[in-house]
Amino acid sequence: MRYLCPTIAILATIPGVTNAATITVPTDIPTIQAAIDIALDGDVILVEPGNYVAFDVSFQGKAITLRGSTDADGLPTSVLSSQGTGQVMYFVFTEGLDTVIENLVITQSGGNQAAVGVFGGSPTFNNITFRENTSALGGAVYNLNGAPHFTDCRFIDNSGDWGGAYACWETGQPEHPVFTRCLFEGNSADLGGAFANLRSQPMITECQFINNAATSNGGAFYNDGDSCCSQWEGNPILVDCIFDGNSAGDSGGAVYNSQFGLPTMERCTLQNNSAVVSGGGMASESTNVPTLVDCSICANTGTPSQVSGPWTDGGGNAIDNACPVECVGDLDDSGAVDVDDLLRLLSAFELNGDGDCDDDGDTDVNDLLVLIGRWGACP
Repeated sequence: MRYLCPTIAILATIPGVTNAATITVPTDIPTIQAAIDIALDGDVILVEPGNYVAFDVSFQGKAITLRGSTDADGLPTSVLSSQGTGQVMYFVFTEGLDTVIENLVITQSGGNQAAVGVFGGSPTFNNITFRENTSALGGAVYNLNGAPHFTDCRFIDNSGDWGGAYACWETGQPEHPVFTRCLFEGNSADLGGAFANLRSQPMITECQFINNAATSNGGAFYNDGDSCCSQWEGNPILVDCIFDGNSAGDSGGAVYNSQFGLPTMERCTLQNNSAVVSGGGMASESTNVPTLVDCSICANTGTPSQVSGPWTDGGGNAIDNACPVECVGDLDDSGAVDVDDLLRLLSAFELNGDGDCDDDGDTDVNDLLVLIGRWGACP
């Protein structure tokens, strides 16, 4: 019996009620590590709003949830920091997807260790802000042979030598990292301003790479593999991702594919990126050949070509010196804002976001005013 508080003790004696507990830090237990030490599989550790010093937090193979608090906008208000002394937390092969970390800010790691180390494990990260962390390999996260899942996470202003926000060394594992709806913004590194993918095959969907910078190659994304065998190739899959405003001091303003890989990019946008030597948008070496499908590459600058090196055209790609101008209010993509768009907006009025013209997710009088103001042919 765990005597965390009288309520938990009473519930544990009622037939049919599981012994799963919610442990609150610091109300029930003063520190996160102490709460993990007493937690059992299925328990939830709730971290109240505030700032917490956390260093080398270990999850001990437990299938538990570490959950921070959020504000009215759903953003984390529980802040974990090692205060520059090293990694905040780490995971090993005994931790799987049912080890869940969510609603936290993880910041100000240091000591040449990433804020989070994943060593063969596959924990789940939801709604985490990784901010202002620094390390040689992945300022925020270093993944060695693991398959972590990241959903709705933000990697902001992190820095490193390889991968300012994230670096991965994954040599032929059966499972691979997954990133969904994540934001990488303002990160910096020598190689891969935001992301250094080494011998790995992550799945990256609906992620944004904004204003990241590399002093050498891969302003946002650096991809590398090894000639040993197919499972050591750098074969990331990127779908519906946006690369905007990234820069490289050498090549690959947004993406640099170094050696031995067959990456795939589908419905991705590479715009307003820049490089100095080659590939304002993307550069690839001869042994790393990406396949692009339905991608838009535009307004990437600083080099003679927006894409340099080999690549496979999977169809539907467009490479343009200028990016298309968004036609706000053209809800049916007809090339003009007209009565058909007005009728579509009115049918969605105060019901859903199908008539959204001001990017706030709903359809209301403000959208109507925007649409009327844009009336006529699109520019």
